[in-house]
Amino acid sequence: MQLEQQETFVIHGPQLEVFGELETRLPPPAKKRPVAALALVVLALVSVFGIGGARLKGVRSSTAQIYSAQQDEYGHSIQGDFAAQTDAAASLIRVAGNVLGEQDADVLNAQAALDAWNAQASADQPAVQYQLNTTLSGAVDILYTAAADSADSKAKGQLDDLYDSFTSAQATIQRAAADYNTRAESYNKTAAAFPANVLAGLWDAGPLQTFAPADFATDTTGK
Repeated sequence: MQLEQQETFVIHGPQLEVFGELETRLPPPAKKRPVAALALVVLALVSVFGIGGARLKGVRSSTAQIYSAQQDEYGHSIQGDFAAQTDAAASLIRVAGNVLGEQDADVLNAQAALDAWNAQASADQPAVQYQLNTTLSGAVDILYTAAADSADSKAKGQLDDLYDSFTSAQATIQRAAADYNTRAESYNKTAAAFPANVLAGLWDAGPLQTFAPADFATDTTGK
């Protein structure tokens, strides 16, 4: 899944280029140096904390949407690939249950992993999705191996097709999530430096979670 190039965030204030001109336009009483200096400070604060904060918030939002909603030119998205993968998992579990029995331990384990995904996975919490996806993938791998060994030729063909669909979606997800992680880490680095770290607090534009284990995912709140 090919994602669009993320905009690079740089705090700047175009108003800073005209502060000298603004000073010359102040009314005569305000041209006294203390008053003029105060006016320029106010304008600088508005530029940095207002325009800069809004810009930082916008970059954060656009970066988060790469993971939660953005589609490539073919209409594919990370969340869409997750949906295709879980559909394949559900079908594979059903076929495997017919082969091994619905109460087989591997069948129950895979079903529990799928149920956990359906109940807890949220597009605004990549770290949580990472853990749930890892658990589901491992359970499906074990189930496929066990069921394929016991299946007749017809069931084996169904299992093979469904497992191929599952692993193909997983590979696509990992490539797209790796691209998102790079962009999220770049944003997090920017947001951690001064003065962006001050703006991030004021504008609720804190670090982004990545699709990675929770210990490395930075923001465990998923905001």
